[in-house]
Amino acid sequence: MEANPRPALSIVIPLFQEASGVPALAEALVALKKNALGQRDLHLLLVDDGSTDGTGSLLKDHCAEIPDTRILSHAQNRGLCEALFTGSDAANTPYVAWLDSDLSYDPELCLQLAEQLDAGAELALASCYHPEGEVEGVSRFRLGLSAIASRLYRLLTGAELHTYTCMLRAYRREQLLACRPERGGFIGVTEVLLRALRREQRCAEIPALLRRRRQGQSKMRVFGVGLGHLGLMGAWLLRRF
Repeated sequence: MEANPRPALSIVIPLFQEASGVPALAEALVALKKNALGQRDLHLLLVDDGSTDGTGSLLKDHCAEIPDTRILSHAQNRGLCEALFTGSDAANTPYVAWLDSDLSYDPELCLQLAEQLDAGAELALASCYHPEGEVEGVSRFRLGLSAIASRLYRLLTGAELHTYTCMLRAYRREQLLACRPERGGFIGVTEVLLRALRREQRCAEIPALLRRRRQGQSKMRVFGVGLGHLGLMGAWLLRRF
């Protein structure tokens, strides 16, 4: 079998207390692997971030046999950004993508983001706030806060991007590791993007459909994350990156 000509892609998927969603995730990843055949080599890195609800065991039961899949784990919960970088550090491919485990975004978007890297971008983002993006069934309150934060970041940075808070992205791995954040959790995800902008990395953005998560509950605490974004905006203004 000939090697795929396009650079290989690793998809990092963090999970914390997501036992109820593991079977559906496994099914979606099997379909993604099939669709990637002939396009590019695809590796999966599933990171159990200290779950206590059986997420780790279910990952082994449902995902361990998927080709080119690794299951990593933290003994204790270390937060979203730590889980993402545990997977990114373990990746050994030119491209790395981050994907939510709750299937609120179609995993197929990872392949579309990788195509943006093929075209010359160093970082590619998926956005439901893009003029061609869509939203289905998501709380207006939470969606509104995220949209407001992204608009403020756009004003501050001057970058023609519509989302700064969405985790679904693809990176050239060496560029990603150069943007390791000081902050953790959801705020660290945005900090990575701001560091990439400070380094003048070439960013691309594609429209995406955001759906309400199928299983489980969000781990984001809106008030704390809101305060974190205000602090991050202040750090940008003071050039503390």
